[in-house]
Amino acid sequence: MDQSTEVFEGDDGHLFLVGGSNSVSDFFLGSDDSHRALCLAWKNLLRDRDKTAASKGARYLHCFVPDKLSVLRDRASSITTFMRFPAQTLEEDDEPDLRRVLVPLTGFLRKQAQRYPIFHKTDTHWTIEGCFSAYQMLCSRMGLRQKEDLILRGSSAIENSWDLGSKVKPKRLETIRFGRFGLGTTRVYANEIVTARESGKLTNHLSLHVGSMVEYHNSASTAARIRLIVFGDSFFEYRPHMLTGMFAETVENILFVWSSSIDWKLVEDFKPNFILTEIAERFMRTLPTDDVDIRDHAAKKVAAAFKRP
Repeated sequence: MDQSTEVFEGDDGHLFLVGGSNSVSDFFLGSDDSHRALCLAWKNLLRDRDKTAASKGARYLHCFVPDKLSVLRDRASSITTFMRFPAQTLEEDDEPDLRRVLVPLTGFLRKQAQRYPIFHKTDTHWTIEGCFSAYQMLCSRMGLRQKEDLILRGSSAIENSWDLGSKVKPKRLETIRFGRFGLGTTRVYANEIVTARESGKLTNHLSLHVGSMVEYHNSASTAARIRLIVFGDSFFEYRPHMLTGMFAETVENILFVWSSSIDWKLVEDFKPNFILTEIAERFMRTLPTDDVDIRDHAAKKVAAAFKRP
């Protein structure tokens, strides 16, 4: 296989993102000073979010999705030896305010990786087993009863060259299994970004993901009477094959917003019991500002997309 400048091949055929627009390996190999500064900035942000959430009657939680290089670092040991992972640093911090809001996924996923395939070999995203592992941790922190049968369901499988497999020559194919979640629930809202893509009027382009918003309602007696709002990314997803679908079967209402920033006006309108923010570790270098108006952002983005030639 010809190595790409963006991709490193580790043990057992696992591909790792090291370059690209995010310069992933450079980020994790940054100086001690930059690492400390970034972690401090995140601590201050999480502390401020926790206070604001409490003032609005909601409990706040945050999780970093640890990078594949972090979880499977032993399978790429020739490049990960000197890497520092900010999610791990923050998760191991003993400060009570931080421990209260931060859901520590790194250590748990590393343990799970000893028994299960947590990440796809040719993709930066986790498998159903990795997704379910995160679901278990999140449910535990929220005091929710897990739906243990989610992991046992049969699901569709597709062979393709995924986001890493498509970057090498020859392209690497892998069969990936997609979850069947959100069953028995009703999607009661999808904003214009989602509906425009689903109708085929706009392509499912990466630049159009941010601002996607969907809400699911679960009227089953087994659903926890919880209103959960999530500001996250592709590890939750607006489609129900990831964590959004899992939680749609677990709580009465979930509103997923594809954003790293919190829209506090949206929070006030939704009146959640829990506010959860989630971000992939490799995107941590850009600190969210929490001054976004998601509904206005989505409307402008769709309008601009339709004006393109």
